[in-house]
Amino acid sequence: MSKIRVAMADDHRLFREGLRRLLELEGDIEVVGEAKDGAEAVDMILATEPDIVLLDINMPKLDGGQVVKQLKDSGLHTKYMAITAYDDEEHLAALSAIGINGYILKSSSMPDLLSALRSVNNGESYVDPKVAGKLLSSFQKRKEEQDVMLLLTQREKEVLFWLSQGFNNAEISAKMVLSEKTVKNHVSHLLKKLGLNDRTQAAVLAWRMGIVQPSSNTMNF
Repeated sequence: MSKIRVAMADDHRLFREGLRRLLELEGDIEVVGEAKDGAEAVDMILATEPDIVLLDINMPKLDGGQVVKQLKDSGLHTKYMAITAYDDEEHLAALSAIGINGYILKSSSMPDLLSALRSVNNGESYVDPKVAGKLLSSFQKRKEEQDVMLLLTQREKEVLFWLSQGFNNAEISAKMVLSEKTVKNHVSHLLKKLGLNDRTQAAVLAWRMGIVQPSSNTMNF
């Protein structure tokens, strides 16, 4: 049985050495190279052509994302796994966009890391369960917000749009050719439906939901 050829790139020597010793205890894994910074990682990966690279996100000279970008057009069949302390959606989305195959936290257990390596080697994507749980919660929250928006009438959505642009009730009434009292009622109704306390919260929600974009003068719904 051929072994999974793994390379590591991390600027913490003790972390690399400890991880290497643990990986070399596995009969199906061979560590073929190490690097202490991004520039060294690029040279090492080109020289060793590993099956998988375990790389940190933050490294001197080149970060993990820059390393992957440089190597993507090299013709290598190497897969890339980020091993990091960052567990937020922003980092995961950025890494996914450049072609990272796996994402695991440094706080994870060795069995989790081994499972991740074997999954990625088999052509699967892997996201640390702790991160996956956060993403699911974030996705559910956005879905719930979108569902709540369906409760608004078209008029209320239009009022929300102009409200998010910073217009007061009098200005909105002029924009929509409605009485100021009617606009005030629409604002009151939409705040109640959305479970919000004030206009500022409504404006933040509108921007987060993509109803309005910066410097936009047109409604986006």
